[in-house]
Amino acid sequence: MSFRLETFIAFRYLKSRRDESFISISSLFSFLGITIGVATLIVVMSVMNGFRYELVNKIVGINGHIILYLNGNSENKHSKVSNDIEALEEVESVSKEVEMHAMISSTSNSSGILVKGINKVDLFERSSISNGLIKGNLSNFDQNSIVIGTRLASFLRVGIDEKITLITASSTTTPFGNIPNTLEFVVKGIFDVGMYNFDRNIAFIPKELSTRLIGKNIDYASHIEIFLSDLKYLNKAAFNIDKLVGNNGKIFTWESIHKELFNALKIEKKVMFLILSLIIFVAAFNLISSIIMIVKDKERGIGILRSLGFTKIEILRIFIFIGSFVGILGTILGTILGVLVTINIARIQLFLEGLLGGSLFAAEVYFFNIIPSKIDITEIISIISVSLTLSLVSTIYPAWRASKIEPANILRYE
Repeated sequence: MSFRLETFIAFRYLKSRRDESFISISSLFSFLGITIGVATLIVVMSVMNGFRYELVNKIVGINGHIILYLNGNSENKHSKVSNDIEALEEVESVSKEVEMHAMISSTSNSSGILVKGINKVDLFERSSISNGLIKGNLSNFDQNSIVIGTRLASFLRVGIDEKITLITASSTTTPFGNIPNTLEFVVKGIFDVGMYNFDRNIAFIPKELSTRLIGKNIDYASHIEIFLSDLKYLNKAAFNIDKLVGNNGKIFTWESIHKELFNALKIEKKVMFLILSLIIFVAAFNLISSIIMIVKDKERGIGILRSLGFTKIEILRIFIFIGSFVGILGTILGTILGVLVTINIARIQLFLEGLLGGSLFAAEVYFFNIIPSKIDITEIISIISVSLTLSLVSTIYPAWRASKIEPANILRYE
């Protein structure tokens, strides 16, 4: 029998007359369920990929891929260790820094923050800071200069070239007792990396001044941050650095420092995939009931086709075509819709925020002020495969039922 004839009959059975409109509506709901399920899965998985990608970039943009903390008795060795590490093939750059907690205050407000003492050349190499600078200039990062995040600047109500004061826990002994070390700075740069925690709680000052604030010598460094040429070298570089350092210090990779966060994201992603796949499962079950209703309604037609010479296999293929058409079309449209929404999700967010006059994605809660997204072709292929497989499997039982219809039993009373 002609394949084109089987396809033609399948399409005719999909179309319903007025008195069969319920069957057509049921098929439409199956189609919409598959479309929405596939689109939702693609959007959610892409957003979670984007969230992880942006989170890694922001974390690594502010901090190194690997952080080395030297033992107290090994501080005088940090220059040699730093040079040895920088000579490694996988390492792109090394930054010796001083990190401390301090109180920052202006004439309007004060807040506890994390202060990073860093050399000017190393700050220029931080792409998140240099590319995210919205006011000021890093070339002025010297003497009593400070670079802060946009949300911290808003909280303190300060702008470029305005003065702020840092107060540390370290103190200086005077005839009047111990006095906390304080130093006045001038704001020379305001950055916006798009991650609330960094924009609100981190400030950069020249390394020389940071050592003065904590009462250390000018060569002191609390830790060494190592930046790699590629993230794929992380484990190899960590192993080589660990061999170089030996018992003189302890290394931490960005993965180990933020292990709980990224493990939670990984588990959440798997659970979300499983939960949202249920939308496609429900649509597939709805498709089964739709095809069973079509089979019941077309019993007389099936009996006539069998009497004209159609085999059971050909009847089986007709109804498999019906379900497959709904599944394939729903999957294709769902994929297109999901990809389009993913690509334009930031524009959609801004449009809705402008329409509603509020923030739909508060940076204080979600880390970022814009919904991130990143399409993973492998995941999209997996989603398409799941959808097509479920659609195909859902047609087998109704099609088998149709192929079992005997023309003699159906046409006996016709």
